[in-house]
Amino acid sequence: MYLSSNMKCIFTFLLLIALRINSQSFYAPNQIQELKIYFPYSNWDQKLDSLRAADSDARLLATKVLLNGISFDSVGIRYKGNSSYNPTRAKNPFNIKLDYILDQKYEGYNTLKLSSGFMDPSFLREVLGYQIARQYLPAPKANFINIYVNDVLLGLYTNVEDVDNAFLSNHFYSTTGSFFQCDRADKQVQLPGTCPPGMTGSALKYVSPDSECYANSYEKESASGWKEFISMMQVLGQNVSNIESLLDVDRALWMLALNNFYVNLDSYSGSGHNYLVYQNAIGRFNTIPWDFNEFFGAFTNAGTGTSLNVLQMQQLDPLLHLTNSERPLISKLFSIPKFKKRYLAHLYTILEEAKASNGYESDGLAYQNLIASSVANDKNKFFTDAAFRSNLYSDYSVGTGMAKTYPGLISLTNARINYLNSHVALNVIKPVISEISNSPSVLVLNSPVTISARIQNRTAASLFYRFDKTEKFIELPMYDDGLHLDGAAGDGIYAATMNIGNHLNIQYYLYAENEFIASVSPVRAEYEFYNLNVSVTNIPAGALRINELMASNTDFVADESGNFEDWIELYNATDSEIKCLGLYFSDNADNKLKWAFPDTSIPAKSYLIIWADEDGKDPGLHANFKLAKSGEQVYISNSDSSLVDSISFPEIPDNQSYAYCPINWITTSLPSFNKENTCVVLTKDLKYNGYRIYPNPFVESIVLKIANDKLFSFQLINSVGQHVINSNNDLQGQSEFEFSTNTLPSGLYYFHIRIGNQRFTEKIIKL
Repeated sequence: MYLSSNMKCIFTFLLLIALRINSQSFYAPNQIQELKIYFPYSNWDQKLDSLRAADSDARLLATKVLLNGISFDSVGIRYKGNSSYNPTRAKNPFNIKLDYILDQKYEGYNTLKLSSGFMDPSFLREVLGYQIARQYLPAPKANFINIYVNDVLLGLYTNVEDVDNAFLSNHFYSTTGSFFQCDRADKQVQLPGTCPPGMTGSALKYVSPDSECYANSYEKESASGWKEFISMMQVLGQNVSNIESLLDVDRALWMLALNNFYVNLDSYSGSGHNYLVYQNAIGRFNTIPWDFNEFFGAFTNAGTGTSLNVLQMQQLDPLLHLTNSERPLISKLFSIPKFKKRYLAHLYTILEEAKASNGYESDGLAYQNLIASSVANDKNKFFTDAAFRSNLYSDYSVGTGMAKTYPGLISLTNARINYLNSHVALNVIKPVISEISNSPSVLVLNSPVTISARIQNRTAASLFYRFDKTEKFIELPMYDDGLHLDGAAGDGIYAATMNIGNHLNIQYYLYAENEFIASVSPVRAEYEFYNLNVSVTNIPAGALRINELMASNTDFVADESGNFEDWIELYNATDSEIKCLGLYFSDNADNKLKWAFPDTSIPAKSYLIIWADEDGKDPGLHANFKLAKSGEQVYISNSDSSLVDSISFPEIPDNQSYAYCPINWITTSLPSFNKENTCVVLTKDLKYNGYRIYPNPFVESIVLKIANDKLFSFQLINSVGQHVINSNNDLQGQSEFEFSTNTLPSGLYYFHIRIGNQRFTEKIIKL
């Protein structure tokens, strides 16, 4: 659609074709996404195969990609996968980089990982498996996506979130730590002759201080980190009693328990691979599960030398690899009694929750109904329609090619429940934790608080607490001796006391063990925990304003350590001092309490600078996230997550800022760090933006004026994230649009526009 400079298009809100209410995220579980790839040649499959054979990282350039109707140019495409890839297959898994050439994202995501359904008659293993895993530890989001190439349907794929910087920041609050994919390297090299023979595993076994000896078994995803990674493996193998300072043991135990219960053997627990490890800001490595296409027993190699049949998988030993030196994450951790007992506690929780949900039957059925027509239309799928319909409940066997039996998801789960419930390791008397309370009931800064609970069938009990989710939990013993505010000695009430200090939030859980097994409360701890909050007065919306920000500070202004970091300027718009204790900053709508303000204040009509650099160890105010130069949204919230202010900003050039001005926000080449904004719009800034939206505030209509000939698209989004106006397709040309807004309720709206490869956002208000 080309619009001449004098053409004026009148759209009404009710008749707008692309109206989209209840817009959901790219990984919404109840929506099937759509991807259309366009190559300028018909032999694209042959070209992708040839590129992979020559260089597994090489990509083929697509001239255009439509992702849910949004157009992206110059996208890099390659095949991915090990056994799931084969050049003779019509349907292979994809790795797609939206930002291969241009700095572009879809809802903040720049890399798509798309699985083909290989080895999964049910089509459900990855999506349901990751859903289950996310209850217990950080794991990717996943849903379904139909893929077309040159307008020909290739088939239904699984759309799995990439474990990238956004994932790391959202779950671990940093992105610069040591980061490894624990899997066979795509590009194998000749190892030094000094390396031990047989260096092929990816199971964290320490064999040498020389990083080159591990080059074929691990892929380094960070700029550096071999030293830290090898040090962790050495302590795991040679001094495991000190491993907790280098490894998040609880998180590793949850991963192992999931693998075992759901017979996920194409993992650490079977073949010793298919996971990642990331070292957070306090130096602890975290295990991250990956590649669930053979979850629920589709992979039969338990790492014991022979393939398992269905009965053997149903009766898989919960302590598999207990003494196997090739699996030190199991054999070494389980050699410490408290770790083994904690693992069994987690395994029992997974069992109980699987039992309560009847093997997640309702979720499996919902997914099956959602994708049924897409599966039927997929002419390149690996299994029949009958296999898809039956494998949720029943085993499915094939006799040629991939000859094997794929366990039914629910039948395998129920068999695991029955077997493990009677297993000697789990059929034991368990500690019971109940009647948890805190005293005083209303917390006061710089005062003690006592946590107490009734605990039965225990030999020991502990309180684990911390003040921030980036910290390691601190263990305190709990007592039932009548001397620790626990009531009478021997009455079954255990207690421990800690000092709140100047912290507004305490995160804690309780742990109890006996000679057989442990229990934790809440049962999903440490991933879930109890919260206690000191009461503070909320800051009203608008009192504290995000006033200016710079997302790419290359040499404009340095922080206290002399580093050029992203920064955000806040402004106290009131006539009184604002105390920041109790406020939070974030770049993630799903985690608005990402970074807690310290005990500082902003005088009336004054400014405060926050450095967004992930470096809380530096002096000054340093948030645990960075700003995305390509644009994103940032939030200030109270401790109850109520919003104080937010702004969605566009791509910003180096050393330019996005600044608040009375009429609207502007991208300016005249940043005004820690002082009143310069709201003079230079000619070059107008040329950079290329549009105008007015009036603001508006009543009956708004007008969009486009000042250049680039492709553009736009959306108007209300305060709860619903798209109320959407251009849907790319438009082009100097033009002017007027939208009737009579039916819109009064309030705050966000106007998003993409012009060429740049994105901009403005707040506009309906009176």
